Amino acid sequence: MPGLILHFGASVMCAHPPGTVTLPVPAQQKVCTGMQPVATALDTWLVAGCALAPTGNPFCTTVQWQQFSAKVRVFGQPVVLQPAPPPSPGAGTGVPAPGPPMVQMMQLKVKGL
Repeated sequence: MPGLILHFGASVMCAHPPGTVTLPVPAQQKVCTGMQPVATALDTWLVAGCALAPTGNPFCTTVQWQQFSAKVRVFGQPVVLQPAPPPSPGAGTGVPAPGPPMVQMMQLKVKGL
């Protein structure tokens, strides 16, 4: 399925606002879109401020992306794809608290299959 290539500078929230999702250090820093490194399957996206944290229930600590390019690879790793332009739900889920992340802002020019 085609989609936009997600990158390091994308603005993402966890499924339980106001949690923010960040990619602290991209696994690769040489292939860029809009001067930001593209995200690959090796990247670990961290969540801070998940609304479920103070409730005592499991809360988001990371986001596990589930849509990767079948054809576009960076140093042998598939790039992460976002199926719809933002703002829209991301193709992933919070771990261990399920729910799709919300992509708020990202590049809109580079697509992958």
